[in-house]
Amino acid sequence: MWESPESLWGRLKLGREEFLQRLMTTLIVDGAAPRWNTQIRPGDEGMRFLRLLDGLAHGHEPLESAPPPDAFVDEYLLPKLEESAENGWPDWAVLWADRVWIIELKTEPGSHRPTQLPYYLRLAAAAHPGRSVDLTYITGPLTKPAPEVADGQRFSHVQWADVLPLVDTVWGDDDRREVREYVYAVREIVDNLSVLRPMEQRDAFLHTVRVDEVTSTAEHVDAVTATDEPLLELAVATAQDGRQRGFGAGSPEHLVSLRKAARAAIGTLPADDATRYVTPWVWDVATSGGSALTPEGSEFGYELRFSRYKTVQIKF
Repeated sequence: MWESPESLWGRLKLGREEFLQRLMTTLIVDGAAPRWNTQIRPGDEGMRFLRLLDGLAHGHEPLESAPPPDAFVDEYLLPKLEESAENGWPDWAVLWADRVWIIELKTEPGSHRPTQLPYYLRLAAAAHPGRSVDLTYITGPLTKPAPEVADGQRFSHVQWADVLPLVDTVWGDDDRREVREYVYAVREIVDNLSVLRPMEQRDAFLHTVRVDEVTSTAEHVDAVTATDEPLLELAVATAQDGRQRGFGAGSPEHLVSLRKAARAAIGTLPADDATRYVTPWVWDVATSGGSALTPEGSEFGYELRFSRYKTVQIKF
């Protein structure tokens, strides 16, 4: 049995964008969503959905004879090209031997960043020389100029309102309870994108789902915010006892912003403060070893860590 949508939202620090992404990823892979940057083969219905989405995005009928992708990735790592830059993390990637299809998902107009899409095209071309690169932008009601594309690249912008019928076509008649619950949650979010603000939408969702454990899930979503104060408290506690501590987030880019905020907060302390010996860094289960310290770390394979060192590691 899949975890219920309301339990998923209550257990993790997910905003509306991350929640919708996790719901859709679970449907596509037909089971527990994978950790970030993990290649996985979509389920049969997921394959069908991706073919329909491909046709919608690129203006053609779904190609039943088209070769299936080699892999689907949730939160795809595109390595940075300059040491001072940040890695790219498009929400989805669909991979073939000769093609890379990058998909970025948005629900909030305020999360649109003009530099994000051109940067993803640049990084994808560098990471996959010789392959065609497609970039699809799925948003709520939003009109923004398209990024410039190079030879062998395509860009498409579609709205969630146009994607929702594809979800209904593929999963609308599924008789599995867990699938129906996920489809219902996706519909509730998409139908309210232009009507309710994120917090109002969350409350509306939690009060209309058919579950027994709705209480207490709503409060956890906003229990810890991405402000300096809770991050600095974790750093101070680690400076005092030397124990590693973790802090979770719903997306890789949020983790990077948290790391920057934590380092900036530590940098405001006096030069002789013991907390300056604490370094915030991003833990990756694939390369860092050990076990996660947060629910998000267990779920996604990444979290923010605070570690104390014998010497100051950060250049302020």
